[in-house]
Amino acid sequence: MKKSVYSGVFILVLGIFLVGTVQAQGVSKTVFNADKYFKIRNYNEALKLYLEAIEAGEGDALVYYNAGVCYEQSFEINEQVKAIPYFEQAVKLGKDQLPPKLLFDMAAVYHLDGQVEKAIDFYQQYKAVLKDERAEIQKVDRALEIANNALIMMSSPKDISIHNFGQVINSSYTEYNPVVSADESVMAYTALRPNTGKTRSNEEFIEEVYISYNQSGTWSQPEKIEITSNYNVGTAGLSADGQRMLIFIGAAEGAGNLYSIDKSGKEWSIPTTLGPKINTIRHLESTASITPDGKTMYFASNRPGGYGGLDIYQIKKLESGEWGEAVNLGPKINSKYNEDAPFIHPDQWTLFFTSDGHNTMGGRDIFVTRLFNDEWTKPENMGYPINTTADDNYFTLTADGRKGYFSSNRKGGNGGQDIYTIDMPEEEANVPLTMIKGRILDGETGQPLPTQIYMIDNESGKKLDFVYQPDPKTGNYLIILPPAKNYDMIIESEGFLPYTLNINIPGQTYFYELFQMIYLKTIKQFDVVVGQSVEVKNAFYDTHEDAVTDFRKTHESALIKSDSIDVYDLMNDLIAASDEKGIEYLTSLIYMTNSIDDVSFDSSQELEQATRVYYYDESDESKFEKKEVDGKTIFSLPTMYVTEEAEKQKAEKANQPVTYDKSLLNKVSKLYFDVSKSELKNSYHEELDKVIDALKKYPELGVQISGYASAEGNEEFNKKLSNERAIAVLDYINQKGEIVRRRIIAKAFGATKNAGGNAEESRRVEVELVALDQASR
Repeated sequence: MKKSVYSGVFILVLGIFLVGTVQAQGVSKTVFNADKYFKIRNYNEALKLYLEAIEAGEGDALVYYNAGVCYEQSFEINEQVKAIPYFEQAVKLGKDQLPPKLLFDMAAVYHLDGQVEKAIDFYQQYKAVLKDERAEIQKVDRALEIANNALIMMSSPKDISIHNFGQVINSSYTEYNPVVSADESVMAYTALRPNTGKTRSNEEFIEEVYISYNQSGTWSQPEKIEITSNYNVGTAGLSADGQRMLIFIGAAEGAGNLYSIDKSGKEWSIPTTLGPKINTIRHLESTASITPDGKTMYFASNRPGGYGGLDIYQIKKLESGEWGEAVNLGPKINSKYNEDAPFIHPDQWTLFFTSDGHNTMGGRDIFVTRLFNDEWTKPENMGYPINTTADDNYFTLTADGRKGYFSSNRKGGNGGQDIYTIDMPEEEANVPLTMIKGRILDGETGQPLPTQIYMIDNESGKKLDFVYQPDPKTGNYLIILPPAKNYDMIIESEGFLPYTLNINIPGQTYFYELFQMIYLKTIKQFDVVVGQSVEVKNAFYDTHEDAVTDFRKTHESALIKSDSIDVYDLMNDLIAASDEKGIEYLTSLIYMTNSIDDVSFDSSQELEQATRVYYYDESDESKFEKKEVDGKTIFSLPTMYVTEEAEKQKAEKANQPVTYDKSLLNKVSKLYFDVSKSELKNSYHEELDKVIDALKKYPELGVQISGYASAEGNEEFNKKLSNERAIAVLDYINQKGEIVRRRIIAKAFGATKNAGGNAEESRRVEVELVALDQASR
């Protein structure tokens, strides 16, 4: 009996021992296999096996440490910070058994997680165990410097709102480098997407360019811009009007260059290189930003001769239109680390960029510098929570200074980097620029006209370039102008003589938009063009702040006036004003984008409207003005001073009493002609003399002459005959009355379609008096 009991106990103990031995062997084998993956840096597969071993009871400190390293090497920040409990457990199980680098790794993930005080503690512990390792000491000193930066900035956060763009734009992959037009109507960005095998088959992910359009505050579903390349493509910059995009196209061995593509409607052209002054052969040019006048570009490059990594360069156009030599912005801006993603604001003196140097608080941060007296100020970290201990980069600011766009891989995102927007602090937001959004249309058809626009600064006589050409598919144009300046807007539209609009930008201390519609019509007499009319409608040129407020549907109130400003000369003395009701303003303005399609050009009380009619054969109106534009001579019709003309026409309409008997407009005189003849009969002279007398007496009246013919004969003959009959009447009026052409509306209609079977009724000319302010030409 005892023998059986002892035997059973022995067998049970042996079984437990064997099971434990097998399990231990299994755990060891799992760890062994994990270590093999770990050594070849296949951290994904290594992590799976380390976690399996830990779940099975592995208690080796090194296994926990390696699992933490695998998490630390993850692509997603939300995964990276999962390293913390594994590092902490590794320390508990035996810090002395682990490499000293554990302390640095722990500090790094604490820092990334925002636990900065713990990060500083472990950085200091790591530094204490270092001896004569100079490079490693420099590395930890820099880490301590960055951590202390983060501690200071996080202890005094800025009171601002930051918004994730949401799932319309952001996905579980990476979206970064948003480039946005000045009016926020279009945004393009770079997206990292799985390689479907169609291109660049050696890469798991590829970079592509996507674009989205702002439709009354709602962003459209992004569409990929098809750009043919064997390498990655990405956004680099966008012109203020959204018509030209600067893109990056990669090359072999980490190189890549900058190109441009131009927009027509929703189509984009093939890429065009920015040229050898900007691009290099074996180095990297990554991002760029161009001023609204098109004359200065800022770009990032790691070409030789810099201060380390990527540096920011400035390049200017020469008088010839070619780019000059690129100039490094110098050690105040460029550090021994990377400076990238320059964005020059439309004010032309505020430059944003990304850097992992200077006083970054961790990873890449966004910095701002300003140009004063031809020198850049010391870069300023934009602070927490714009910047975090993660990567925050690729910043762009709207023309009005109210809203910023950037990308970040901070915690809480959808995956990888996401695109975010910032409600800028009121004291930093106000930018006193004028943004003109306009459209040029054929007044008869409502269709856009191929047009070239030149903006001339009347003080300097210089032309502003680049952003002012209307989209050929929509007729839309966008212009950004500084305050206290006067410009001539010279316009060449296909089918019309060049004309000039004068635009006076007052010295306002706040940002506002001017919406402008220009309608062009040819004036014909008997199918011959004798003049043209230019109608300008400005929906909201009144720069009083209460009117701006009403139009933009915001709560912006009185702004404190800034010091004297000279924006065009780099706005050296501009100081952003503060708004006492900024909080109310922010909630209403941030998500509002005014589109020209949303503007009523018929009912606005603040509408400024003026029409100028030019007749080519009248000496007082056809006196062309000679304009010199970059060596090109343009003969323009006399300048139309829109504001003054609108006020004058409005006053005339309000104050001018009707002096004529309106019954005069109801009478139609019919003058009949013989078959196939165009001679005016003497019997009608007396009737026409009465019309001439009325024209002489009432200058606000004009005469409309309409010629007809009967249906006999072909269409061309009938049209010619109706012309000749109307011309006979016109000649009589001209000879007898000396009435200027602007008061005569003459048309020929060819064969009469509805004469009631009366052949004589078809062979007629109708003459009637019309009010000039209501006449249709």
